[in-house]
Formats: sequence, C-alpha cells, structure tokens
Amino acid sequence: MAEAENPLIPVQAKVARIHARLLEFFRNVLIKIKPVMMSLKGFLVNLKKSAKEIGQTVGKAAVDSVIKAGQKLLQIVAFVEKNTIVAIKMATKMLAFIKKSMKFPEKVFKAVKAMVARLAKVFRLIVTKVHEVMVILNPIDTILQVIDRLKMMLQLIFKWITQVSGISNGVKKAKALIKKSVKMLKSEAKQVTELVKEVNKLKPA
Repeated sequence: MAEAENPLIPVQAKVARIHARLLEFFRNVLIKIKPVMMSLKGFLVNLKKSAKEIGQTVGKAAVDSVIKAGQKLLQIVAFVEKNTIVAIKMATKMLAFIKKSMKFPEKVFKAVKAMVARLAKVFRLIVTKVHEVMVILNPIDTILQVIDRLKMMLQLIFKWITQVSGISNGVKKAKALIKKSVKMLKSEAKQVTELVKEVNKLKPA
C-alpha cells in the first residue's frame, strides 16, 4: 500500500506524539519532584511521631491535615509514576507493532483499536490523578508555610523541624511543575480522544 494512502500513518504520528508527551512529563516533572516526595516522606514520619506536641503550637487540625494530605499525596504521585511508565511502554510497543504492520494495515486494525483503547484509558487516568495532586498540594503548601514561620520556636525541641523550609520550597516548585503539566496533559487528552475516534473508523479486512 502507498504510504500516502496508509491509514496507519496518521495513527503512528499521534501515538508518537503521545509517547513524546509522556516521556516529557516523566523526565521533566516526575523525576524532578521525586526528591521532594522523598524528603516529605521522612518529614511526615517525624511529624507523626511528634504530632501531639507540635499540634499545641500550630494547631492539632493543621498537623493532622498535613499528615493526612501528605500521605495521600505520596500514594497518588507513586500511582501516577507507575502508570506513566506503563503508558510509555504501551506506546513504545504500539509504535513497534504499527511499524511492522505497515504493508498490510487492514489485518491489524482490530489489534490497533484494542491497543489504542487501553492506552487512552491509562492516559485519562493519569490526567485525573495529576489533577488530584494539584488539589492536594495547595493545602500542604499552606500548612508547611505556617510550620515554617514557627520553626524558630519549634526547633528548640525538634531539631528536624528545620527541614520544613527546604520541603516547603520543594513543594512550591512541585506545584509549579504540576501546574504546567496539568495544562499540557489536558491538551494532549483531547488528542487521545481524537485518536480513539480515528481508529474506531478503521474497518478490518
């Protein structure tokens, strides 16, 4: 089949774009915020141990809130990372499959449809969870700032509380990165929907 007539060519281009965006998100966001998440994890362990005492200074509700939100944040970020890797592998596999099937595209339409459907499902799940991360980061950022302002008083008893400044700054940077990625991923989600519609029009031989 002539390349210009091959219906897999536009599908290949869209999958390649999705693959590139996922790699960009993984390298420029997930990898960069990982050290912040590791620092936050250690900080939450210490905060949980001293929650009662620190709560007397910054408020029990504030401490409970940052512990609960922080633990949820760590879980969701880990989930997003895992599924982003899954989606990248799926897109890589699809590109290899499409490349091998270029001579007889009609024979693989059914398989391509199934692969695109699975990729779209994972991609949409990632977008939803990244939005959740953004929502959770806001209260964490606010409460860490409160603790940071009171650290001079708290560090007389809890030496580890000095870590809060670095973690607070890290959370701000993570927020900025996630905010950018939400916009990019939402835009790409529209392309994913278009891809699903496009492959659903393909008629198997």
